[in-house]
Amino acid sequence: MDLVSSYMTAGVGVLLLLLFSMAEVALRQVGKPYIQLETAEQKPSIRSFLLRREGILALTIQIGMGAALLLLGLGLYGSFYGQLQSHVVPGAAVLLAGLAAVVSSWLLLLTIGMWANVASPIRLFNVVAGPMAIMVVLLYPITAVVHAVLGLFSEKEPLNAPEVVGNAVAFQPFGLKIPTAEETLLTPTNEVDSKIFHNALEFKNVKVRECMVPRIEIDAIELDEGVEVLRQAFIETGHSKILIYQDSLDHILGYCHQFSLFNNPTSLEQILTPLEAVPENMLARELFVKFITEHRSIVLVVDEFGGTSGLVTLEDVMEEILGDINDEYDEEDLLEQSLAQTGSYLFSARQEIDYLNEKYNLGLPEGDYETLGGFILSVLEEIPTAGDVVVVPPFEIRILSMDEHRINTVHLSVRSAPAEE
Repeated sequence: MDLVSSYMTAGVGVLLLLLFSMAEVALRQVGKPYIQLETAEQKPSIRSFLLRREGILALTIQIGMGAALLLLGLGLYGSFYGQLQSHVVPGAAVLLAGLAAVVSSWLLLLTIGMWANVASPIRLFNVVAGPMAIMVVLLYPITAVVHAVLGLFSEKEPLNAPEVVGNAVAFQPFGLKIPTAEETLLTPTNEVDSKIFHNALEFKNVKVRECMVPRIEIDAIELDEGVEVLRQAFIETGHSKILIYQDSLDHILGYCHQFSLFNNPTSLEQILTPLEAVPENMLARELFVKFITEHRSIVLVVDEFGGTSGLVTLEDVMEEILGDINDEYDEEDLLEQSLAQTGSYLFSARQEIDYLNEKYNLGLPEGDYETLGGFILSVLEEIPTAGDVVVVPPFEIRILSMDEHRINTVHLSVRSAPAEE
């Protein structure tokens, strides 16, 4: 091989090595989420053509890099040998030319790889997409055979792989870092993580009425009460939003944000923001998507008759997965006390049945209610008065105080079963 042929061979090898190295780095760094999202687009493009054939593309890159290194090595060897054969003995020229070709190829491959790794992978992929499409077509007879042979030893992806990847992308902002074995042993968060994982599994069945703030706990003012009453409501409640109604809570007009007071409004109508309503049997996961896509943070919950059932915020929905999210305005005022007498407790009626059963191992019956007060009402089927006693063996519940029509505090005792004679 003369010097001109050697130079041309080395040049072709450099160009091919540059192309396939860039394609290899780009394909590796863009990752599965980008590939799944790109292939899901209906609009045809060179990128989607390549990524729909990811396996063929990867084999084309490997075969192409092998051919590029071979051409580059031969070209460099011929070039160095042509330069050295007139200065050293033939045996030494062969050895030195081969060593120089190997070192030069390695340095060139390292340089291209380092440059490609610092470049934007998506932009890099867009640059090489056109030439790589041509290479995929030219080398397809070879890659198809190799792909078929390797496919005998590969494991297929699960049928729901695109759905899994899509969910991972959608919830990427809330992703959790997977700890190493050492971090798992040293960090006492296993119980919390397992609880979040369990909540996430159950989240698909949670309905809006299970995570809403009930009607009786809504802080709202009437439209005619004016700006000063609204300002005082913000101070007393610590909320960032206050609902505005007319005549009754069944006619909610919207809400006012605390920041709107900086505009010095003269009436509530000037700062009133409309509030969308959702049914109470709507799935919480559907509402979560609605919050994200429509950039909302609060909606009104209505019952089957169109009356106000409650309200729910983005924080309420997220708490179904992450647990309670407390800020400086949240007050832990729910009574929870174990008395000296065994099996005797003082509870707020707003305590959740699931929580009490888990913490105190009470075994309270579960049903179409969330709280201890809901359990009492389901048994009595009427509004109780202070001093009433509800007996559901082995439980005896005495109503200690009422807040108008709402049960406030109760005394719960667990009677032990009589011993058999």
